[in-house]
Amino acid sequence: MTRAFALTGAVAALLAWGGTSTFAQVPAEPPLSAWATPQGVARTFQQACVLTGGDEAAAVDWALAQGFEPADALRGNVDGLLSGAPGSVLAAPGTRGRVLLAAATGRVCTVWADQMPGPALRGAVIEAVTSLSAKGARVQLQADRNFERAGAWRNQMQWRYRAVGASGDLGVGAVTTLSDNPGTQALNVAPLPATPAFAPDGLPTR
Repeated sequence: MTRAFALTGAVAALLAWGGTSTFAQVPAEPPLSAWATPQGVARTFQQACVLTGGDEAAAVDWALAQGFEPADALRGNVDGLLSGAPGSVLAAPGTRGRVLLAAATGRVCTVWADQMPGPALRGAVIEAVTSLSAKGARVQLQADRNFERAGAWRNQMQWRYRAVGASGDLGVGAVTTLSDNPGTQALNVAPLPATPAFAPDGLPTR
C-alpha cells in the first residue's frame, strides 16, 4: 500500500476501547449540552482539530476557551485515548464525558463521541469538512468504505486536506457506526506524507 490512512491508530484505539463504553446515569441530571449533538461534535472536530492543523497547543487553547475541562476528573485514566503519545484529553462541557478531545504531540488530534448514532455524525462531519473547500482549502475524498470488525459494521471516510497557505497535507478521517443505535465514534486528524510531484508513468500528479 503506497498511502497509509491517518485513521489507522484511531481505528485500533477505538476497537481496543471497545466501542460499547457506558456512563453512569444520575437521576435528575440536567440535559446534555449542544456539544453532545452530532453538529456539536462536528464543530469540535472542525475547530479544534482541522482548522488548527492538529497542533496540540492550539487545539487545547481553543477547547479551554469553550469551557472544556480535563477529562481525568470525569473518566479516570484516559491515556489510552492518546495511543500512548504525550498530550491532553479534554471533555466538552455539559456532555458528562461523552465527547472528548484528545490532542497529542505530532499533530495528531482525535475527537471521541460516545453514545451517538453514527449516520447522523457522519453527515455532520461531511458537511463540516467539505464546507472548508468553499473557503479556499483543498479537500479531496480518498476513501469511503464499510468494514466489519469485532462483530460490528463501521464506515471509514478519509480526506486529504490542505489549508490555505499550508505547505503540507493532513489526513482527515472519521470512523462511525452504520447503525442508528448509539455507539462510540472516532474523528481523527494526522499529517500525511507529501504527494510525489510525478506519478510512476511520468505524468504530474497535480
